[in-house]
Amino acid sequence: MDKIRNKLIFSLLLVALIPALLIGGYGLYSTTDALGKSSEERLKAKVGSLASSIESFLGNVYVDLFYLRDSSAVKNLYQALAGGDAEATAAAKNNLAHDFLSLSSNRGVYHQIRFLDTTGMEIVRVDRMRGVSKVIAEDRLQNKKGRYYFDDTIAMRNGGVMISPLDLNREKGKVEKPVRPTIRYATPVYDDHNNLRGMLILNVLASKFLDKINQSNAFGETMAMVDSKGFYQAHVKPAKVWGGPADLNNGHSLTKDDPKLAARVVNSPVATTLESGDFLVATSPVFADRERKVLLGTLIDKVPNAVVYQSVTRFKNVFIMIALLAIAITVFIALALAGSIANPIVYLTNATNNMSKGNLNNKIEVNSNDETKALAVAIERLRKSMKILMDKYS
Repeated sequence: MDKIRNKLIFSLLLVALIPALLIGGYGLYSTTDALGKSSEERLKAKVGSLASSIESFLGNVYVDLFYLRDSSAVKNLYQALAGGDAEATAAAKNNLAHDFLSLSSNRGVYHQIRFLDTTGMEIVRVDRMRGVSKVIAEDRLQNKKGRYYFDDTIAMRNGGVMISPLDLNREKGKVEKPVRPTIRYATPVYDDHNNLRGMLILNVLASKFLDKINQSNAFGETMAMVDSKGFYQAHVKPAKVWGGPADLNNGHSLTKDDPKLAARVVNSPVATTLESGDFLVATSPVFADRERKVLLGTLIDKVPNAVVYQSVTRFKNVFIMIALLAIAITVFIALALAGSIANPIVYLTNATNNMSKGNLNNKIEVNSNDETKALAVAIERLRKSMKILMDKYS
Protein backbone atom coordinates (compact mmCIF):
# COMPACT_ATOMS: atom_id res chain seq x y z
CA MET A 1 0.00 0.00 0.00
CA ASP A 2 2.95 2.26 0.35
CA LYS A 3 3.17 2.16 -3.43
CA ILE A 4 -0.29 3.68 -3.78
CA ARG A 5 0.55 6.37 -1.25
CA ASN A 6 3.85 7.12 -2.99
CA LYS A 7 2.18 7.27 -6.38
CA LEU A 8 -0.41 9.65 -5.03
CA ILE A 9 2.24 11.84 -3.42
CA PHE A 10 4.31 11.87 -6.58
CA SER A 11 1.30 12.66 -8.77
CA LEU A 12 0.11 15.46 -6.51
CA LEU A 13 3.60 16.98 -6.37
CA LEU A 14 3.92 16.86 -10.16
CA VAL A 15 0.53 18.48 -10.68
CA ALA A 16 1.29 21.22 -8.15
CA LEU A 17 5.00 21.86 -8.68
CA ILE A 18 5.49 21.69 -12.45
CA PRO A 19 3.21 24.67 -13.25
CA ALA A 20 4.53 26.52 -10.20
CA LEU A 21 8.15 25.94 -11.22
CA LEU A 22 7.51 26.97 -14.82
CA ILE A 23 5.63 30.13 -13.87
CA GLY A 24 8.03 30.90 -11.02
CA GLY A 25 11.09 30.31 -13.22
CA TYR A 26 9.76 32.66 -15.86
CA GLY A 27 8.88 35.22 -13.21
CA LEU A 28 12.35 34.91 -11.70
CA TYR A 29 14.03 35.36 -15.08
CA SER A 30 11.90 38.29 -16.22
CA THR A 31 12.07 40.08 -12.88
CA THR A 32 15.82 39.65 -12.41
CA ASP A 33 16.38 40.74 -16.01
CA ALA A 34 14.25 43.85 -15.46
CA LEU A 35 15.96 44.62 -12.15
CA GLY A 36 19.40 44.14 -13.74
CA LYS A 37 18.59 46.48 -16.62
CA SER A 38 17.12 48.99 -14.20
CA SER A 39 20.31 48.93 -12.11
CA GLU A 40 22.43 49.44 -15.22
CA GLU A 41 20.22 52.31 -16.38
CA ARG A 42 20.45 54.01 -12.98
CA LEU A 43 24.25 53.84 -13.13
CA LYS A 44 24.29 55.14 -16.69
CA ALA A 45 21.85 57.93 -15.79
CA LYS A 46 23.97 58.96 -12.81
CA VAL A 47 27.08 59.36 -14.95
CA GLY A 48 25.13 61.08 -17.72
CA SER A 49 23.53 63.50 -15.29
CA LEU A 50 26.89 64.41 -13.78
CA ALA A 51 28.38 64.96 -17.25
CA SER A 52 25.43 67.19 -18.17
CA SER A 53 25.82 69.27 -15.01
CA ILE A 54 29.52 69.87 -15.79
CA GLU A 55 28.69 70.87 -19.37
CA SER A 56 25.95 73.19 -18.12
CA PHE A 57 28.42 74.76 -15.69
CA LEU A 58 30.92 75.37 -18.50
CA GLY A 59 28.16 76.66 -20.77
CA ASN A 60 27.73 79.60 -18.40
CA VAL A 61 31.37 80.52 -18.98
CA TYR A 62 30.50 81.23 -22.62
CA VAL A 63 27.79 83.62 -21.48
CA ASP A 64 30.16 85.52 -19.18
CA LEU A 65 32.92 85.63 -21.80
CA PHE A 66 30.75 87.13 -24.52
CA TYR A 67 29.06 89.46 -22.07
CA LEU A 68 32.42 90.97 -21.18
CA ARG A 69 33.61 91.04 -24.78
CA ASP A 70 30.58 93.07 -25.85
CA SER A 71 30.54 95.34 -22.79
CA SER A 72 31.07 99.08 -23.06
CA ALA A 73 33.83 98.85 -20.43
CA VAL A 74 36.01 96.69 -22.73
CA LYS A 75 35.27 98.91 -25.71
CA ASN A 76 36.16 102.06 -23.77
CA LEU A 77 39.45 100.50 -22.66
CA TYR A 78 40.75 99.49 -26.07
CA GLN A 79 39.65 102.84 -27.48
CA ALA A 80 41.51 104.67 -24.69
CA LEU A 81 44.61 102.52 -25.25
CA ALA A 82 44.51 103.28 -28.96
CA GLY A 83 44.06 107.03 -28.30
CA GLY A 84 47.05 107.21 -25.96
CA ASP A 85 45.24 109.36 -23.40
CA ALA A 86 46.71 108.34 -20.01
CA GLU A 87 43.85 109.78 -17.97
CA ALA A 88 41.17 108.17 -20.14
CA THR A 89 43.09 104.90 -20.08
CA ALA A 90 43.32 104.93 -16.27
CA ALA A 91 39.59 105.61 -15.96
CA ALA A 92 38.77 102.86 -18.46
CA LYS A 93 40.98 100.40 -16.57
CA ASN A 94 39.22 101.24 -13.31
CA ASN A 95 35.79 100.76 -14.88
CA LEU A 96 36.73 97.40 -16.39
CA ALA A 97 38.39 96.29 -13.14
CA HIS A 98 35.14 97.10 -11.34
CA ASP A 99 33.17 94.96 -13.80
CA PHE A 100 35.67 92.12 -13.46
CA LEU A 101 35.54 92.36 -9.67
CA SER A 102 31.75 92.30 -9.63
CA LEU A 103 31.58 89.26 -11.90
CA SER A 104 34.30 87.43 -9.96
CA SER A 105 32.62 88.06 -6.60
CA ASN A 106 29.12 87.16 -7.77
CA ARG A 107 30.00 84.04 -9.72
CA GLY A 108 32.78 82.72 -7.49
CA VAL A 109 34.06 80.29 -10.14
CA TYR A 110 36.89 82.26 -11.77
CA HIS A 111 40.43 82.18 -10.50
CA GLN A 112 41.41 84.96 -12.91
CA ILE A 113 39.59 87.34 -15.24
CA ARG A 114 41.96 89.18 -17.57
CA PHE A 115 42.15 91.57 -20.48
CA LEU A 116 45.39 91.32 -22.48
CA ASP A 117 46.54 93.61 -25.25
CA THR A 118 47.90 92.33 -28.56
CA THR A 119 51.46 92.14 -27.18
CA GLY A 120 50.42 89.66 -24.49
CA MET A 121 50.57 92.15 -21.62
CA GLU A 122 47.92 91.90 -18.92
CA ILE A 123 46.13 95.25 -18.77
CA VAL A 124 43.42 94.47 -16.20
CA ARG A 125 43.33 91.39 -14.01
CA VAL A 126 41.18 90.25 -11.10
CA ASP A 127 42.17 87.20 -9.04
CA ARG A 128 40.06 85.21 -6.61
CA MET A 129 42.00 83.68 -3.73
CA ARG A 130 40.51 81.89 -0.71
CA GLY A 131 37.04 83.11 -1.56
CA VAL A 132 38.04 86.78 -1.94
CA SER A 133 38.23 88.63 -5.27
CA LYS A 134 40.68 91.49 -5.73
CA VAL A 135 42.15 93.68 -8.45
CA ILE A 136 45.82 92.94 -9.14
CA ALA A 137 48.15 95.93 -8.93
CA GLU A 138 49.72 97.12 -12.18
CA ASP A 139 53.26 96.26 -11.07
CA ARG A 140 52.24 92.60 -10.65
CA LEU A 141 50.77 92.19 -14.11
CA GLN A 142 52.63 89.80 -16.41
CA ASN A 143 53.25 89.36 -20.11
CA LYS A 144 51.81 86.09 -21.38
CA LYS A 145 53.20 86.19 -24.90
CA GLY A 146 54.46 82.73 -25.79
CA ARG A 147 51.92 80.89 -23.64
CA TYR A 148 49.85 78.56 -25.79
CA TYR A 149 46.54 80.13 -24.83
CA PHE A 150 47.74 83.58 -25.90
CA ASP A 151 49.21 82.37 -29.18
CA ASP A 152 46.11 80.31 -30.02
CA THR A 153 43.67 83.11 -29.20
CA ILE A 154 45.57 85.90 -30.97
CA ALA A 155 45.34 83.89 -34.20
CA MET A 156 41.55 83.52 -34.01
CA ARG A 157 38.95 85.38 -35.99
CA ASN A 158 36.26 87.47 -34.38
CA GLY A 159 33.85 85.27 -32.42
CA GLY A 160 36.30 82.42 -31.90
CA VAL A 161 36.74 80.80 -28.50
CA MET A 162 39.96 79.19 -27.31
CA ILE A 163 39.44 76.41 -24.78
CA SER A 164 42.53 75.15 -23.04
CA PRO A 165 43.09 71.63 -21.77
CA LEU A 166 42.19 71.08 -18.14
CA ASP A 167 45.52 71.35 -16.32
CA LEU A 168 47.20 72.72 -13.22
CA ASN A 169 47.69 76.46 -13.05
CA ARG A 170 51.23 77.76 -13.32
CA GLU A 171 52.71 80.97 -12.03
CA LYS A 172 56.02 82.08 -13.54
CA GLY A 173 56.38 78.71 -15.22
CA LYS A 174 55.94 76.57 -12.10
CA VAL A 175 52.95 74.55 -10.95
CA GLU A 176 51.14 76.58 -8.32
CA LYS A 177 51.03 75.08 -4.82
CA PRO A 178 48.60 74.02 -3.55
CA VAL A 179 47.55 72.78 -6.95
CA ARG A 180 44.80 74.66 -8.75
CA PRO A 181 43.11 72.75 -11.60
CA THR A 182 42.20 75.28 -14.27
CA ILE A 183 40.55 75.46 -17.65
CA ARG A 184 40.82 78.68 -19.65
CA TYR A 185 38.30 80.21 -22.01
CA ALA A 186 39.55 83.07 -24.17
CA THR A 187 38.21 85.09 -27.06
CA PRO A 188 39.83 87.79 -29.20
CA VAL A 189 38.45 91.31 -28.95
CA TYR A 190 37.93 93.16 -32.24
CA ASP A 191 36.72 96.71 -32.76
CA ASP A 192 33.91 97.81 -35.05
CA HIS A 193 36.34 97.90 -37.99
CA ASN A 194 37.44 94.30 -37.36
CA ASN A 195 40.81 95.33 -35.98
CA LEU A 196 42.25 93.10 -33.24
CA ARG A 197 42.52 95.02 -29.97
CA GLY A 198 43.31 92.33 -27.40
CA MET A 199 41.70 89.36 -25.75
CA LEU A 200 39.68 88.29 -22.74
CA ILE A 201 40.68 85.25 -20.71
CA LEU A 202 38.64 83.56 -17.99
CA ASN A 203 40.50 81.05 -15.81
CA VAL A 204 37.84 78.70 -14.48
CA LEU A 205 38.31 77.03 -11.10
CA ALA A 206 37.90 73.43 -12.22
CA SER A 207 37.62 72.28 -8.60
CA LYS A 208 34.07 73.63 -8.71
CA PHE A 209 33.02 70.68 -10.87
CA LEU A 210 35.80 68.19 -10.10
CA ASP A 211 34.74 68.18 -6.45
CA LYS A 212 31.25 67.11 -7.55
CA ILE A 213 32.78 64.02 -9.13
CA ASN A 214 34.56 63.03 -5.93
CA GLN A 215 31.44 63.72 -3.88
CA SER A 216 29.41 61.42 -6.14
CA ASN A 217 31.20 58.29 -4.96
CA ALA A 218 28.79 55.98 -3.15
CA PHE A 219 29.70 52.78 -1.31
CA GLY A 220 31.87 50.54 -3.50
CA GLU A 221 32.03 53.01 -6.39
CA THR A 222 35.11 54.44 -8.05
CA MET A 223 34.06 57.59 -9.88
CA ALA A 224 36.83 59.20 -11.91
CA MET A 225 37.49 61.50 -14.84
CA VAL A 226 40.37 61.04 -17.25
CA ASP A 227 41.88 63.18 -19.99
CA SER A 228 42.60 62.23 -23.59
CA LYS A 229 45.70 60.28 -22.53
CA GLY A 230 44.06 58.46 -19.65
CA PHE A 231 45.54 60.54 -16.83
CA TYR A 232 43.19 61.11 -13.91
CA GLN A 233 41.65 64.56 -13.54
CA ALA A 234 39.48 63.38 -10.65
CA HIS A 235 39.67 60.23 -8.53
CA VAL A 236 38.53 59.05 -5.13
CA LYS A 237 42.23 58.64 -4.26
CA PRO A 238 43.84 62.13 -4.45
CA ALA A 239 47.33 60.66 -4.94
CA LYS A 240 46.31 59.37 -8.37
CA VAL A 241 45.30 62.68 -9.96
CA TRP A 242 47.34 64.90 -12.30
CA GLY A 243 49.82 62.19 -13.20
CA GLY A 244 50.66 63.59 -16.65
CA PRO A 245 54.14 64.95 -17.47
CA ALA A 246 52.74 68.49 -17.84
CA ASP A 247 51.30 68.37 -14.32
CA LEU A 248 52.61 66.43 -11.28
CA ASN A 249 54.15 63.66 -13.40
CA ASN A 250 53.41 60.91 -10.87
CA GLY A 251 52.61 58.41 -13.63
CA HIS A 252 49.20 57.36 -12.32
CA SER A 253 46.64 56.80 -15.06
CA LEU A 254 43.76 54.60 -16.10
CA THR A 255 46.00 53.24 -18.84
CA LYS A 256 48.37 51.99 -16.15
CA ASP A 257 45.67 50.74 -13.76
CA ASP A 258 43.41 49.05 -16.32
CA PRO A 259 44.83 49.16 -19.87
CA LYS A 260 42.00 47.11 -21.40
CA LEU A 261 39.34 49.40 -19.99
CA ALA A 262 41.32 52.50 -20.97
CA ALA A 263 41.57 51.28 -24.56
CA ARG A 264 37.79 50.96 -24.72
CA VAL A 265 36.65 54.19 -23.09
CA VAL A 266 39.31 56.92 -23.28
CA ASN A 267 38.40 59.51 -25.95
CA SER A 268 35.13 57.72 -26.73
CA PRO A 269 32.64 60.34 -28.02
CA VAL A 270 29.60 58.41 -26.77
CA ALA A 271 28.31 57.20 -23.43
CA THR A 272 28.56 53.48 -22.84
CA THR A 273 28.00 50.73 -20.29
CA LEU A 274 30.23 47.67 -20.27
CA GLU A 275 31.49 44.76 -18.20
CA SER A 276 35.08 44.81 -16.96
CA GLY A 277 35.89 41.70 -14.96
CA ASP A 278 33.79 41.71 -11.80
CA PHE A 279 32.79 45.34 -12.37
CA LEU A 280 30.14 47.20 -14.31
CA VAL A 281 31.47 50.40 -15.84
CA ALA A 282 29.43 53.37 -17.06
CA THR A 283 31.15 56.17 -18.98
CA SER A 284 30.19 59.48 -20.50
CA PRO A 285 32.20 62.04 -22.47
CA VAL A 286 32.29 65.58 -21.12
CA PHE A 287 32.56 68.35 -23.69
CA ALA A 288 33.94 71.79 -22.95
CA ASP A 289 32.25 73.62 -25.84
CA ARG A 290 28.73 74.22 -27.03
CA GLU A 291 29.32 72.40 -30.31
CA ARG A 292 30.45 69.28 -28.42
CA LYS A 293 33.70 69.06 -30.36
CA VAL A 294 36.23 69.81 -27.61
CA LEU A 295 36.45 66.79 -25.32
CA LEU A 296 37.27 67.88 -21.79
CA GLY A 297 37.52 64.35 -20.43
CA THR A 298 35.70 61.07 -19.87
CA LEU A 299 33.66 60.35 -16.76
CA ILE A 300 34.02 56.77 -15.54
CA ASP A 301 32.01 55.07 -12.81
CA LYS A 302 33.33 51.61 -11.91
CA VAL A 303 31.14 49.60 -9.55
CA PRO A 304 31.41 45.96 -8.40
CA ASN A 305 28.71 43.75 -9.88
CA ALA A 306 27.76 42.71 -6.35
CA VAL A 307 26.87 46.33 -5.57
CA VAL A 308 25.15 47.10 -8.88
CA TYR A 309 23.03 43.97 -8.82
CA GLN A 310 22.36 43.81 -5.08
CA SER A 311 18.65 44.36 -5.71
CA VAL A 312 18.71 41.36 -8.07
CA THR A 313 20.53 39.24 -5.49
CA ARG A 314 18.12 40.34 -2.78
CA PHE A 315 15.14 39.43 -4.96
CA LYS A 316 16.63 36.02 -5.81
CA ASN A 317 17.21 35.25 -2.14
CA VAL A 318 13.64 36.21 -1.20
CA PHE A 319 12.29 34.26 -4.18
CA ILE A 320 14.24 31.13 -3.20
CA MET A 321 13.04 31.38 0.41
CA ILE A 322 9.42 31.73 -0.71
CA ALA A 323 9.85 28.89 -3.23
CA LEU A 324 11.30 26.57 -0.58
CA LEU A 325 8.47 27.45 1.81
CA ALA A 326 5.92 26.83 -0.96
CA ILE A 327 7.51 23.45 -1.76
CA ALA A 328 7.46 22.48 1.91
CA ILE A 329 3.78 23.43 2.19
CA THR A 330 3.01 21.56 -1.04
CA VAL A 331 4.75 18.42 0.23
CA PHE A 332 2.85 18.65 3.52
CA ILE A 333 -0.48 19.03 1.69
CA ALA A 334 0.42 16.19 -0.71
CA LEU A 335 1.23 13.91 2.22
CA ALA A 336 -2.05 14.82 3.92
CA LEU A 337 -4.11 14.29 0.76
CA ALA A 338 -2.34 11.05 -0.09
CA GLY A 339 -2.96 9.84 3.44
CA SER A 340 -6.64 10.79 3.30
CA ILE A 341 -7.00 8.76 0.10
CA ALA A 342 -4.70 5.83 0.82
CA ASN A 343 -5.48 5.24 4.51
CA PRO A 344 -9.13 4.17 3.97
CA ILE A 345 -8.00 1.84 1.18
CA VAL A 346 -5.36 0.33 3.45
CA TYR A 347 -7.95 -0.02 6.22
CA LEU A 348 -10.47 -1.74 3.94
CA THR A 349 -7.78 -4.03 2.56
CA ASN A 350 -6.81 -5.12 6.06
CA ALA A 351 -10.47 -5.54 6.97
CA THR A 352 -11.17 -7.83 4.01
CA ASN A 353 -8.03 -9.83 4.81
CA ASN A 354 -9.33 -10.34 8.36
CA MET A 355 -12.73 -11.37 7.01
CA SER A 356 -11.10 -13.93 4.75
CA LYS A 357 -9.49 -15.42 7.86
CA GLY A 358 -12.83 -15.73 9.61
CA ASN A 359 -12.67 -12.60 11.77
CA LEU A 360 -16.16 -11.21 11.27
CA ASN A 361 -16.69 -9.47 14.60
CA ASN A 362 -15.11 -6.09 13.87
CA LYS A 363 -17.45 -3.52 12.42
CA ILE A 364 -16.14 -1.82 9.26
CA GLU A 365 -16.42 1.99 9.26
CA VAL A 366 -14.80 4.74 7.20
CA ASN A 367 -15.15 8.43 8.13
CA SER A 368 -15.42 9.96 4.69
CA ASN A 369 -18.10 11.10 2.29
CA ASP A 370 -16.70 9.75 -0.94
CA GLU A 371 -16.58 6.47 -2.84
CA THR A 372 -14.48 4.79 -0.14
CA LYS A 373 -17.38 5.19 2.30
CA ALA A 374 -19.72 3.52 -0.18
CA LEU A 375 -17.19 0.73 -0.55
CA ALA A 376 -16.92 0.44 3.22
CA VAL A 377 -20.74 0.20 3.54
CA ALA A 378 -20.82 -2.56 0.93
CA ILE A 379 -18.06 -4.51 2.68
CA GLU A 380 -19.85 -4.01 6.01
CA ARG A 381 -23.05 -5.54 4.51
CA LEU A 382 -20.96 -8.41 3.23
CA ARG A 383 -19.43 -8.90 6.72
CA LYS A 384 -22.89 -8.97 8.32
CA SER A 385 -24.18 -11.43 5.74
CA MET A 386 -21.18 -13.67 6.21
CA LYS A 387 -21.55 -13.47 10.00
CA ILE A 388 -25.24 -14.47 9.80
CA LEU A 389 -24.37 -17.43 7.63
CA MET A 390 -21.51 -18.45 9.88
CA ASP A 391 -23.72 -18.19 12.98
CA LYS A 392 -26.48 -20.18 11.29
CA TYR A 393 -24.32 -23.11 10.35
CA SER A 394 -22.06 -23.14 13.38
